[in-house]
Amino acid sequence: MPMTSLLDQANNKDNREQFLNRIAKAAGRPRHALKDHPFKPLNTLPDDLLADKSPEELLNIAIKNSESVNAQVVLKPAAQLADFLTTYAKQENISHLLLPNNTPEEWEKYGLMEWSKNPGVENVAVWSDKLSRQENEENANQADLAVEMGDYLIAATGTVTVVNRPAQGRGFDYLPTRLLLIVPKSGLVKSTREAVNKYNEQTANGLSTSTFNFISGPSNSGDIEMELVVGVHGPVECTYLIVEDR
Repeated sequence: MPMTSLLDQANNKDNREQFLNRIAKAAGRPRHALKDHPFKPLNTLPDDLLADKSPEELLNIAIKNSESVNAQVVLKPAAQLADFLTTYAKQENISHLLLPNNTPEEWEKYGLMEWSKNPGVENVAVWSDKLSRQENEENANQADLAVEMGDYLIAATGTVTVVNRPAQGRGFDYLPTRLLLIVPKSGLVKSTREAVNKYNEQTANGLSTSTFNFISGPSNSGDIEMELVVGVHGPVECTYLIVEDR
């Protein structure tokens, strides 16, 4: 079944109601509506965090915190993205590239329409809802590099957020060896709260997705002995490509 059909089925109102009714029955208590129990924050810390910083100060904080979670940060104007990506792929000896199934408008926003057609890599796969889940994940698993579109860069944590959609599904983020996230500088936000608020607005205006991913660098796994191992549960390397004029 195509991925879009599965998402439509999962987001079906009747399906959600049945699911929530089963949970309420199992919990032994009646359903309640969020509007009757509005969220009441304990304090204003999420809103006050980094509120006094200028845009440039916020960017420097974002870069520092991103590097602290082992992400590489690169700043480029849109006009230089294609050359940078081509050079990066050659330097890293990329032989298998995974791309999202973006619309021409989405590629052209970053001046990457022509690059997406000819990225200079021997094997190029595109994540697509016309392929099965197994086929998409196999392409992702073989990819030396995946280039993905991010939405927001959270300065406080060095995190890039991504909306899962048919053009770039869940496995897109964690199966490739390297992940490069393209994020506009205009997507720089102070805190997780600010990013979530923006997604809430988009959801209210019709955005539909199964998950929002918050990616903080490559896979960083630690154990009780405080030994950090990179790449166990996801990409070994993660690069944030910040587009300065977008």
